[in-house]
Amino acid sequence: VKQFPEPIRVWKVVRGDHVQIVQGKEKGKRGTIKQVLRKDHRVIVEGMNLLKKHQKGAGPQQPGQIVSIESPIHVSNVQLIDPVEDVPTKIRFGFLQDGTKVRIASKSGAIIPRPEVLTQRRTPIPYGPPEKDTAPAEATKKTLSSEEEMLQSAIRKLTIMGLKQTLEPSAPQPLELPAPQK
Repeated sequence: VKQFPEPIRVWKVVRGDHVQIVQGKEKGKRGTIKQVLRKDHRVIVEGMNLLKKHQKGAGPQQPGQIVSIESPIHVSNVQLIDPVEDVPTKIRFGFLQDGTKVRIASKSGAIIPRPEVLTQRRTPIPYGPPEKDTAPAEATKKTLSSEEEMLQSAIRKLTIMGLKQTLEPSAPQPLELPAPQK
């Protein structure tokens, strides 16, 4: 059973941020966050931490191949890039005059804006009522023949009568003891 770490309550990096990797084999390289895996405390950075995956072919038309995929990096190994000084920086939160919460670079004090990518949805939310799978005319259509309907009603009546008989209290029966033998 996989144990998830204690959740991070406030995430300082989001999808679309420009970050620099500060530890690991890709140290010093920069990229954009492609995906945030909050349960695992990891992020996927575009073009970084590549792994080779052997992919099986789908028949003679498509042979097998080796594909490079990006693997996750722990969030503590990346830092946001300061927009003014162009160096990795820590982040703190602050509030503007109108009360909106913003991210502030610790080195220069510059406000780090939210990426434009976050305004676009990756998968659109369906709008309106869900599609019904059965048409109204089909739902009201008679499906039982007259013989089947009579059989169904007879079964219902017998079931109800059987329930009434089991629910009615019956008179207590006297206990009959066998005669003693001599």
